Amino acid sequence: MALLFTLLLTAAACILGYFLVDFGRQDFLRETEAAIDIEIRTLANLESHTPAAITAYITRREAHDKTVKFRYENERGAWLAGTIDPVPTALKKLTEGVLRFDWQADSGQETFAAKIHTFVDGSRIIVARNIDDLIASYHRLQYFSVLIMFLMLGVILVSFGISYFVVSRINRIAATAQQIVDTGDLSRRIGIDSEWDDLSNLSRVLNGFLERIEILMHSAREVSNSIAHDLRTPLAGLRGEIETLKGGKASDEKIDAILADADRILSIFQAILRIANLQRASREQFRSHVDLAHILHDVTELYEPLAQEKQIHLSSDIMDSAVVTGDSDLLFQLLANLFDNAIKFSPPGSSITLQLAQSNDRIIFRISDGGPGIPDHEKEKVFRHFYRGDSSRHTPGSGLGLSLAKAIAEYHGAQIMLEDANPGLCVKITF
Repeated sequence: MALLFTLLLTAAACILGYFLVDFGRQDFLRETEAAIDIEIRTLANLESHTPAAITAYITRREAHDKTVKFRYENERGAWLAGTIDPVPTALKKLTEGVLRFDWQADSGQETFAAKIHTFVDGSRIIVARNIDDLIASYHRLQYFSVLIMFLMLGVILVSFGISYFVVSRINRIAATAQQIVDTGDLSRRIGIDSEWDDLSNLSRVLNGFLERIEILMHSAREVSNSIAHDLRTPLAGLRGEIETLKGGKASDEKIDAILADADRILSIFQAILRIANLQRASREQFRSHVDLAHILHDVTELYEPLAQEKQIHLSSDIMDSAVVTGDSDLLFQLLANLFDNAIKFSPPGSSITLQLAQSNDRIIFRISDGGPGIPDHEKEKVFRHFYRGDSSRHTPGSGLGLSLAKAIAEYHGAQIMLEDANPGLCVKITF
């Protein structure tokens, strides 16, 4: 299609150039012939007068207009009047009825167009007009016509290049999409070999879109596997405990154990649903102003007895007021999850440090513990559903705490990061 478009534009450019040159030539001939015909009609009107009248007119016109020359001769070809003498020998046909010849004048060689008119008495007159200026204009027209044609051809070639580039990129995008549809392989990406064009930008966006879909699909598979793995043990235990109740009397201890297993299963599903709802919800749903410092004091007061029980020292550096826009219950759960993790993984006798400060227009919260920390290669993975790092495999939990914390942080437009506390882990949230 691009090649056909290019051929059509090329043909149009050639036709336009041809008509420009041809129109200029025809206009030049018409103008020249019309001017000569006016002179001949004037001389024909003088034919009824004496030859002296014609001679006087010729003398007057040549003196007044230097671009006009005449040769008046009798029926035998003898010169009677005019400056054309002798008759030019190198006469050429300019068009039908119009001749062309070169004349050596005082200022140099000049080119004339001429017509011959024969009077009734047999005498003849050659009426010639200088066409140097018209020829120069015609040559300029030819030059500009050729220039226009080359410019149009340049535009055509550039258009063809752009069309070919666009079509090839679109075909590449379509081919990649078709391969993904045919194979289901979301790891395929669109090739990008330039940085300046809009289609490369579109390809980058689509690659990011495919990467996001691949991550979501991988997360969905991981969640399914993790749910099956994490629920298998409590469900098996729950089934075994129910089996032991057959034909016997259930004690309060047995019922409490069954309820604990059921509550654990329900808490896992509630956490999953909470994360899904947060990821699907819009930030526009809340408009209230919340004092993050006040919430942090409440969380510290709640978990301080548990920290004292493990002989963990708490130190804090909290600003007086840190107002953010958000949901107070969700922010409380976010800080509580992080506090619970810090106490859970900190060994007895260690310390936990809290910091809430403002930097420019951002509010930054940090909580650092003295636990084993998280290796760099696991810092992104721990935010996935049910992911349990090597250091936490023997610690009670569902593997959803940091996933829920990240979902709440992103719901509030905040960024959560994990850093090394040397020793331990530092969780940093920037609002």
